[in-house]
Formats: sequence, structure tokens, C-alpha cells
Amino acid sequence: MSTSSKFESEIEEESKILKEIQNEMVESMEKKTISPSEEDQKEIDARSVFVGNVDFNATIEELEEHFKGCGMIVRCTIPKDKYTRKQKNIAFIEFESAESLENALAMSGSMFRNRKIVVTSKRTNRPGMGVQRGGKRVIVKYVYGQTPRGKFSPY
Repeated sequence: MSTSSKFESEIEEESKILKEIQNEMVESMEKKTISPSEEDQKEIDARSVFVGNVDFNATIEELEEHFKGCGMIVRCTIPKDKYTRKQKNIAFIEFESAESLENALAMSGSMFRNRKIVVTSKRTNRPGMGVQRGGKRVIVKYVYGQTPRGKFSPY
């Protein structure tokens, strides 16, 4: 076997390996982008807590360390502001079991990075929450003349 054919076969083998890795990555990305069903999301939320008043410089590792005594943590996230990309002072922690959730709820009021944190059950997001506050409103501007206020008061 000549040197060039040996080199070509090595390149071919590496190419196959890279192709396999690429396919695995594509499959894992597709799995991550699929949102859980509504039932699955409710079940996940039933095992998750909302943590408020989290220090802005806290890390996921520090939060996991603080809550590790509650039980097995599946996921811990600290959301970021979509405009400034800075951490918000909240976090969400998903536990493996409902018993762990109860233990975590008992940690409400504990000190984390010199701040008293608030731990509550996570609520399930509903479409449209946070988009509109209150009911539907109509704003009436530039009403001229002798129009009585009584015509608008029911609205």
C-alpha cells in the first residue's frame, strides 16, 4: 500500500467519524427544540420551584449547591433579560420528585449570597400571560365639544 493511498484511507475513516458525530449532533438538537406537551409541561412544573430575590451575580452551580440537600436536581435555570442579556434576579429549579419540591419550598426565607430568597411552586405559563395586564381597554382621545362624560363612563 502506498503512502498516498494510506493517507486517503485515513482521511476517509476520519470523514466517516465526523459524519457520525454531525448526525448525532443534529439528532440531539432536534430533540432539544421539541417542546414538551401540555401534560408533560404541567408534570414538570409540578416538580419545579420559582426562586425570587436571587443575587444578580449568582451562578447555576451555586444555586444547585444551595438546594442539593432538597433532592436530585434535574435542571436549574437563571433567565436573562432579552435586551440587556443580564441575569434577572429569579431562577427556576426542576427536581426529580415531588418530595424534593416540598423540601425546597421549606427553604423559602433562607439566606443565599446575603439575600433572603423566596421559594414558591412554579406556575404553568399560559399563552398571553404578561402581554396584557388587566382587561381590554379602549383609550378615547381628542373628544371635542359638549360630549358628556356619562357617555364614556360605562367603558
